[in-house]
Amino acid sequence: MINSSVDKLTRSTNFLRFLGQHALIAHEESPSTAGEEEIEDQKYHFISLMLNLVNTFLYMVNTYIIVPTADDYSVSLGAASTVCGVVIGSMAVAQIFSSVYFSAWSNKSYFRPLVFSSIVLFLGNVCYAMAYDMNSLTVLIIGRLLCGFGSARAVNRRYISDCVPARIRMQASAGFVSASALGMACGPALAGLLQWRFKIYMVTFSQSTLPGWLMAVAWLLYLVWLCISFKEPNRADEVYDTQQNPASGQRVDIEQVENGLAQPLLGNSETKQNEEDDDDDEEDDSEECAQDSRKPATSIGSAYRLLTPSVKVQLLIYFMLKYAMEILLSESSVITSHYFKWNTSAVAIFLAILGLTVLPINAVVGTYISNMFEDRQLLMASQIMLLVGIIFSFKVTSTYSVVQYVISALITFVSAEVLEGVNLSLLSSVMSSRLSRGTYNGGLLSTEAGTLARVVADCTITAAGYLGIGSLLNVTLLPSLVICAASIACTFLTYNSLF
Repeated sequence: MINSSVDKLTRSTNFLRFLGQHALIAHEESPSTAGEEEIEDQKYHFISLMLNLVNTFLYMVNTYIIVPTADDYSVSLGAASTVCGVVIGSMAVAQIFSSVYFSAWSNKSYFRPLVFSSIVLFLGNVCYAMAYDMNSLTVLIIGRLLCGFGSARAVNRRYISDCVPARIRMQASAGFVSASALGMACGPALAGLLQWRFKIYMVTFSQSTLPGWLMAVAWLLYLVWLCISFKEPNRADEVYDTQQNPASGQRVDIEQVENGLAQPLLGNSETKQNEEDDDDDEEDDSEECAQDSRKPATSIGSAYRLLTPSVKVQLLIYFMLKYAMEILLSESSVITSHYFKWNTSAVAIFLAILGLTVLPINAVVGTYISNMFEDRQLLMASQIMLLVGIIFSFKVTSTYSVVQYVISALITFVSAEVLEGVNLSLLSSVMSSRLSRGTYNGGLLSTEAGTLARVVADCTITAAGYLGIGSLLNVTLLPSLVICAASIACTFLTYNSLF
């Protein structure tokens, strides 16, 4: 308790806390009572937590395993290579809607949404893999849409927030972020290994279809493990503060005694009764207002009204960095194939290396850099570095070298990762406490902002493809440049409120 207070006073942090804040999951700062700890321990089940973390890992693998081969798959079905933007982005489109209904569903159950998620992802990957033999781009996109509708990240967040004891919730949150980062790196790496081509009966297995078959098998095995091992937590009714803390009632009694002593001994009994009724009404109103101020948001609109200008700017920053990262990752196979003639394995290795930088970068920032500078200073500096990376990525001469592309991509990706960590860490501390729980929580809002950015970025890639592959790079980088400049300007305007 003393060390925690010292850390808070000196603004010090550590890697675990910094990483855990990325998940935007509520963390208890005050020690729980014995009764609360007993209820939390009854809810907690280690294997169920692991199943949620594995779900997070598999979903991120599922998201990025197709990136190195999506352009080749599109071409094999008779479409342009830039249609890979639609193929990749269709999963994000569905995730915008699935995040909401999964978050609402988790109010009643955790097991059923996870089962539904696994089944939908299994079917989605089968459709994705079968699209080649059916020679149907429509089936391919339907498969990715089904994968997006199976996104249960909102359930994973809610399970950690509601069912993991406060004493280990930060570690579980860090595990959630680490599983996401590891899945992001493993997806492209696995795609680089799946370089076979063979047929079994009428089914083709190739570098384009094998990711779908591999993930279908993975989700089927996960579903079996889920049905055998998952334990639905007991949903005990919450104990209200007025029931837990009788001191509030004692204070009212004391105030009433003091007020009574101040009144004449022989007064009008009817007047006394009226005054007591008025006092009771005022107390009831104040209690209702206090309870309302602690209630979670009940709709997207009410959640939006709880956002301060500085929080809105931070969500804009989150949108911007996700947009820039999605442009970099999704068009990497098209750009590298056009300018450098890279094959699928080379693209997969490049993307895997980028993904593997996530945890080391967060370790450096969370352990050292965040202790040397304020979060808002890091926020501004990382945005400027991201802007530099985007500017350096433009093709301004007749030649475009591998060195320029790789260095600019590293600057852009690393800056975006630092920015994401600092931004979410700051967001978790300044966002309203009413957005820490419930269906429409801060994690859902950040997920929706990031997912919307991915959708817009992937649509931009496909739309820019109509101008030709030669113009794709500069045309897709231009919106990133404009949005990044706008977010820097907004950060400057709200700088004094970012703390």
